[in-house]
Amino acid sequence: MKRYLCIVLMLLSFSFIFSIDFPVGGDYAFRLTNPELLSGAGSSAGGGFYTSGPSSIINNPALTANDQRIMLNLGYTALFNTGDDARFGSGVQLAMLVPSRWGVFTGALDGIFCDVGKLNYGNIVHLRGGFSKDITDRLYAGFAVGAGMRWDEKTDWSLALDLGFVYHWGSLGFLEDTRIAGTLTALGKPYKVGMPSIAIPKVGIAATLFSVADNKIAGGFSADLSFPMFMNMVVDAGLQLRIANIVTVKTGWQLDVRDTANKDYNLLPSVGITVRFGINTKENQFMLDNGWQQSEITTSGAWQNLYEGVHAVSAGAAINLGLRDTEAPKIILWDEE
Repeated sequence: MKRYLCIVLMLLSFSFIFSIDFPVGGDYAFRLTNPELLSGAGSSAGGGFYTSGPSSIINNPALTANDQRIMLNLGYTALFNTGDDARFGSGVQLAMLVPSRWGVFTGALDGIFCDVGKLNYGNIVHLRGGFSKDITDRLYAGFAVGAGMRWDEKTDWSLALDLGFVYHWGSLGFLEDTRIAGTLTALGKPYKVGMPSIAIPKVGIAATLFSVADNKIAGGFSADLSFPMFMNMVVDAGLQLRIANIVTVKTGWQLDVRDTANKDYNLLPSVGITVRFGINTKENQFMLDNGWQQSEITTSGAWQNLYEGVHAVSAGAAINLGLRDTEAPKIILWDEE
């Protein structure tokens, strides 16, 4: 079944390959729906401190394979310019992650409503569903299927398959928690405006650079190379600083060779911050019955100056229901008498 699906998606790809265009930043437009994506440098390996959640399937559908808790995520981004032709656009995301005994299921609903400056994306509503699983303790794999509608003067549609893996290498010289990842995304029919390009292979690495003060202060990095449609090259790099395992400051930078050659580029990086804190709902019987009396909320914000004075200001929140299980299983070989 999977083989036939891949064949159909490839045929759809070739039928549109000669009719598409490539809008500025179109390959990575869905990063504009969530602050974690905007400031995370599109890391396919999870960033310096391995951040995963329902929104991360946009970068790599395998990242969620080890998540143990139900997670809800909401993000919003305002897109605007301040020139003579001032305009306003929006990006929004609602996503959910549900772990199970078979693997981790993820769904994300994205909306982009933007015709600001050179970001001529139109109006898009896109639904993406993913599945991931840990093949071994070190190797994670996953896939996602996305479909959506786009409209402005005309109506268009998209259908695509994403594949990905993450390998936890461990220590690599002075690098700790090193991860290597690869993805092959956008296998299918893109929107006719060229969002995204057909077939985007990507490789990435991420790791912890240093930790001091009993791991209360740590730094991490990520670096990725992608080759949209095998006709372009995009470099993504990110740095993260974590304080007391509560506050994380992030910055991401991207260089798109095709956009740069067309003089559509901006060398300013994105900046973002996340703050994580716990909540206690012991008095709520529903939360107590489901074991969610202690949960975590992560709030985040990000900003980036995009092309020709277009600004992106993003905010979001995610909630992890319950606490992560950190105890190893107890194995009893025989009963004590």
